[in-house]
Amino acid sequence: MSAVLDEAWFSTLGEPLGDAERAEISAYLQGLGLPADLPVHAASSWQEAAKLCRQPAGAWWQAEDVERTRLERSAHLDPANAEWLQVTERLHGAAAVAAARSGCADAALIRVAAGAATYAAYQQRLARAAGAPPEHPFLRKYALYCGDRWPLGVYDGRFAIF
Repeated sequence: MSAVLDEAWFSTLGEPLGDAERAEISAYLQGLGLPADLPVHAASSWQEAAKLCRQPAGAWWQAEDVERTRLERSAHLDPANAEWLQVTERLHGAAAVAAARSGCADAALIRVAAGAATYAAYQQRLARAAGAPPEHPFLRKYALYCGDRWPLGVYDGRFAIF
């Protein structure tokens, strides 16, 4: 978990996506059984990210939940591990700093961003514990977070990322 604490989370929010990030998104979606060629929408502000997060994301969320459930059958992790408190605090701090830099003071949205990152860190830990290959979608999603992005989900037929 020390790698989680060493990343510079959320530092490139709102910046243009590179080709490598777009390829990672495509592989992530394909790994979840979703169309790899979904259009990608890069949110440009915390306010836009908040608006997107308030929409239902049923198929994407279900695909992730099915995979999480499958992995949890073979890899048993303690989500209440004391080290996770440090992870949660670190990610909340990183989200708060990134939001403040952009003039966003929405405490609830900051908690949403930190919670999403914490969940992605849990998912990658779960995938590794289950012996998943490097191309596993949870590891690809985690790589996007490590690239200082916030994958928001699939909304209105497109993958949104901030």
